[in-house]
Amino acid sequence: MSSATGQEQCIFIWQFREFLSGIFQLCNLYLKNMKKILVPIDYSSDSQNALLYALDLAHVLKANIVLVHAFYQPLSFPYSQDFTSVVNALEKEKAAELEAYAAKVKGALLEDFSLQFHSTVGAEKEVVSGLPVTKEGFHTVEIERAPAARAEVEVRCIAKYGFAADEIVKAVDVQQADMVVMGMRGIGGIHLALLGRTALSVIRDVQVPVFAIPKAARYKGLKSVVFAADLAKSPAVAVLDSLRDYLKAFRSTLQVLYLYSKDQQQAEQEKSLAALEDMGKAFSDLDYRVTFQQREDTAEAIKQFIQEQQADLLVLAPQKRGFLEDLLNKSVTQRMMAKTFIPLLALPPLPR
Repeated sequence: MSSATGQEQCIFIWQFREFLSGIFQLCNLYLKNMKKILVPIDYSSDSQNALLYALDLAHVLKANIVLVHAFYQPLSFPYSQDFTSVVNALEKEKAAELEAYAAKVKGALLEDFSLQFHSTVGAEKEVVSGLPVTKEGFHTVEIERAPAARAEVEVRCIAKYGFAADEIVKAVDVQQADMVVMGMRGIGGIHLALLGRTALSVIRDVQVPVFAIPKAARYKGLKSVVFAADLAKSPAVAVLDSLRDYLKAFRSTLQVLYLYSKDQQQAEQEKSLAALEDMGKAFSDLDYRVTFQQREDTAEAIKQFIQEQQADLLVLAPQKRGFLEDLLNKSVTQRMMAKTFIPLLALPPLPR
């Protein structure tokens, strides 16, 4: 072998290694950006609607979905079997049922379509070639299957024996979920509460964003977002960064709402200066508006504001345990339960 041939082989091997290195870097980048959405399912209409909403989010974010069904029931089994083997068999059976349920929900999406009629009348009209023409010849017809794209989202199913809130929190960590999408109330929820017990527990205990979806909510994009912020306590950097990511991903406009009481007007405005500076840094490449309102009824003020802004999403960043309970429970909540209420996104104060 000549020295020239040896050098050419060395160059080829070096170039091939560089090529593989580039491929590995692209794969790592893809995996790093890959998002995973965890959706709890209890087979209620609320959780089914949350799944449909999650499929839309996953389609936009190019994410996959993990469905988790938590179940608890008294167990009786023969002495020849141990508790673990019985639970494992039950989990496998329940997971198979969940897979059938997911396939049914996704299959129903394939039945949805729309027909777009393009007029052929007028010399200025550009007729789209390849499309069928109506019998009268006035239109070409295009079949649009936008809902079907949601059915292509990858969905995995797991079932766990235990109490719902506990198993959901565990699944977030085990599955390394980037967010949770769940119904505001399930079959075990509190009828007079905006959030059921399970959803409230999950929001408190996980360190990932949680979307809580009302039963009647349908995904129509997230064009208008309202962030109800307590500017007297500057939102954590992680909260602002997370919110910015969502705003950029969905190309949303942002309205920040800050509510203060009559007795705190001057003091609260002074405290908000630091928060406004942090927000300006985090949202340096975004346009947004901050509205200060003096209100005593927090829930009613938020409800009225999101209706005025025709918001698609309400964002909260709870900073202490009592914040959500004060805002979302008991009589306060009853006044927020309008039929047009929108999804809620709770952002954790700290990254996972």
